[in-house]
Amino acid sequence: MHFKEQHVEVVVVGAGLGGLAAAKTYLELAPQTDLLILEGRSAVGGVWAQNSYEGLRTNNLYGTYEFSDFPLDPSKYDVRPEAHIPGYVLKQYFGDFAEHFDLQRRIRFNTRVHTIAKVDGHWKVQAQTINNRDETLYTCNKLIMCTGLSSTPNAISIPGQKDFGKPILNHTRLGIEGASLACDPAVKSVTVIGASKYGYDAVYMMASNGKRVEWINRRSGGGAVLMALPWVWFGRWRVKLEGLTTTRFVTWFSPCIWGNCDGFGWLRGLLHGTALGRWLVRLFWEKMSADVAEENGYRKEDALKHLEPDEGLFWTGRVGILSYPKHIYDFVRSGQVTVSRKDISHLSEQGTVNFADGTSLKTDALIAITGWDLAPTVTYEPKGLDISLGVPTRDMSDEQRFWNRFDRAADEEILKQFPALRHQPTAKVPYKPGVSAFRFYRGIAPPQLTAEGDHSIAFMKMINGPSNALLVEAQALWTYAYLNDKIPIERPNVYYQTALTSRFGKHRYPCGFGSWYPETVFDAMPYVDMLLMDLGINRWRKASWIREVFEEYTIHDYRGINREWSKVQQQKTNAAPLP
Repeated sequence: MHFKEQHVEVVVVGAGLGGLAAAKTYLELAPQTDLLILEGRSAVGGVWAQNSYEGLRTNNLYGTYEFSDFPLDPSKYDVRPEAHIPGYVLKQYFGDFAEHFDLQRRIRFNTRVHTIAKVDGHWKVQAQTINNRDETLYTCNKLIMCTGLSSTPNAISIPGQKDFGKPILNHTRLGIEGASLACDPAVKSVTVIGASKYGYDAVYMMASNGKRVEWINRRSGGGAVLMALPWVWFGRWRVKLEGLTTTRFVTWFSPCIWGNCDGFGWLRGLLHGTALGRWLVRLFWEKMSADVAEENGYRKEDALKHLEPDEGLFWTGRVGILSYPKHIYDFVRSGQVTVSRKDISHLSEQGTVNFADGTSLKTDALIAITGWDLAPTVTYEPKGLDISLGVPTRDMSDEQRFWNRFDRAADEEILKQFPALRHQPTAKVPYKPGVSAFRFYRGIAPPQLTAEGDHSIAFMKMINGPSNALLVEAQALWTYAYLNDKIPIERPNVYYQTALTSRFGKHRYPCGFGSWYPETVFDAMPYVDMLLMDLGINRWRKASWIREVFEEYTIHDYRGINREWSKVQQQKTNAAPLP
């Protein structure tokens, strides 16, 4: 093993969607920057690079999941209008993006960051090369963390798994090992535990290859994810479901603590601050949830009843799209896939799955959807740095003591603005990560350093939602401006604003992961509006007010925001704008 040191101006950790956007934006605005990207995988694209398994497709339809200035061209890529994007296409697309913007030569692949320290005003990033275990200590002035929320799976932990005697996979191993199982004629039956989107993918992969599938939706878990067809009826109009999430008119029905940033605060006030408005809002969400249940047949067909979510669309950020070539529920209707709502007590020899109700079944393989570990895989030094940065920590007592008074004030404000959020459902979250919540100002910046005037580190892609392309480009520009002291920030207000963002998720999405990180299913638009307001550029980007209110936003509406911001800065300082 060799050890070396290297100094660079900017280090980006992660080469997924967020890392690529961060690096490209930074270099577009500051081309001479000595910037390096550290990536633990062998290719760009994050989970799309590592786990591109058979049948994997985006929830998004073509035209909504790409970078604004690098089109996903149908003449080059295997994509079609009004169709979902295959995983292998995204893997190719991200590689081409990195090559086009000259990022490939800046990436250190198979390099895993394990320790980050703040020393004498610099960041020390210690990383190990996976192949030969060489150690490198990178010293940088600016650090952008883009590890995302889907990096490390939770371990499989079922009593008796060592004696099981059959293959056991988690959702991150569906690529090579999952494909091998699906094609193995000796594997006749597969048990899938979990009804998240990954659970749906695993079931479809096995069923479409002729396997009999026992699909277990744990009674003690958070229930099935809400799945819908990509196209839904909205009144008389057939519309894209993901398009509804970025249509201003629809977003007004979602109580959102940063909702007034879209410029329609008066209308939101009528909807959420009056009894009549709240009645309309409740009807809206009940109708949407009922339409999804009706379309999917949960309440009409006994075979599907265990796939209906425990709560309606309003309370959860766990939403997926039925993006499969054949309708997955046809396998359930035919009996090839059987869905059960029960808990596993233990595994035993010869592929036996034992349940808490005393029943058991035999299977040739087991796939467990374990979810993602939200605890950082990086050690922050010195001790306590993680709390000051706002990253999740297992030392929750110290973290909570610091935030108590801010959280109480934030809770009072949130429930005052949105009284409907006082009436929380009883459904469970999918699991409890055992760590504190993410605590970032604007979902990006560490609050303590921000309050102290230290703008040297930022965290991107720590927000979840279907509108990822919109989020990352706005976040990337905000991050660049923040790291270069170009964002006006009221320092005394930083902790309270951070608490509002953190606590809002707890009240808004109690059946998802909103208690740990911001979820933005119907809240992405006002979030992007907030970032653009901070940046001083136009948040209303449609050609007319009718289109502004009733037309969906896509990433293409934000093309050129880097140049717009550069022009604003040039007007302020008389500096040269971007070419």
